[in-house]
Amino acid sequence: MKTAVRTLALAVILMTIGTGAFAQLTKGIRGKVLDREGKPVADLPVRIVDEANSNNHYTVTTDKFGTYVQAGLPYSDKGYTVTVKVGDLPEISKNGKPKLMDLIEINFDMRADITVQEVKASPAAEAKALYEMGDYEGALAKANEAIAQNDNLKAALFFKAACYDQMGDTDGALAAFEAYDIQYPGETSVLGMLAKLYDKKGDAAKAAEYRKRFKEKGGQVTGETYNAGVTALNSGDARKAVELFAQATKEDPNDADAHREWSIALAQLGDYKGSIEQLRIYLKMKPDAPDAQQWKDAIAALEPLANQQK
Repeated sequence: MKTAVRTLALAVILMTIGTGAFAQLTKGIRGKVLDREGKPVADLPVRIVDEANSNNHYTVTTDKFGTYVQAGLPYSDKGYTVTVKVGDLPEISKNGKPKLMDLIEINFDMRADITVQEVKASPAAEAKALYEMGDYEGALAKANEAIAQNDNLKAALFFKAACYDQMGDTDGALAAFEAYDIQYPGETSVLGMLAKLYDKKGDAAKAAEYRKRFKEKGGQVTGETYNAGVTALNSGDARKAVELFAQATKEDPNDADAHREWSIALAQLGDYKGSIEQLRIYLKMKPDAPDAQQWKDAIAALEPLANQQK
């Protein structure tokens, strides 16, 4: 009988503990996340927040089937908000209120949860995509549209300036980069571009002004090597110019002009194959440059000379 009594006493204790500690728990929330194609989204963070007590917040990750589960949530009289963000799509939140010892299901299907209008790219995002495709005129139009709509103004101003630069419009690039610097002052990449563009324009004072700010922000001046190459080329030292332009392209891989000037120096040294190679890189980086046809013609003129070097 003693064993029975002890067993009964233990049961009573467990029931008492259960009432105090476990009776206020729900079984939790589970669900599944599908992308725009209806495929499961794996390894996606799912945020769960108690609307009655923000200190109760949890993050779980979907498995390879796109499934998530958070068990043992404290009961909340206002329920829980579950939030997911799939790729570049807008964040989606849904609310559910599990009862005591209840397990509810909250699913996310991007095909139904996000309308076509919501997933349409913003003008700033379209400007970025067009720029990366090399459509600088299209990107410029979208950047201006984004600026007019105040849509991601920072990105829009930057791509506007970058488009003008790629299109060879130095004045347009300067105006756009300076507008960017007014709104978001002190970014080294923009200060460096302004110094380089004023060097290109021949305004030494303005170039020095931006180069000083660039250095004060910790930037490493890359245009100086390019400028030294131009000086060497103009003074007739093509061999030195080749070395400097080669270094300039390492310091700034986006400097298309350095490839063009490098080509000129190589041609002066009689390295026609190398000259053609650098011109092709230049045209790939700046296919819509105002002088593009001039350098295509130069390639055609250099090819017979290069063939003789085989």
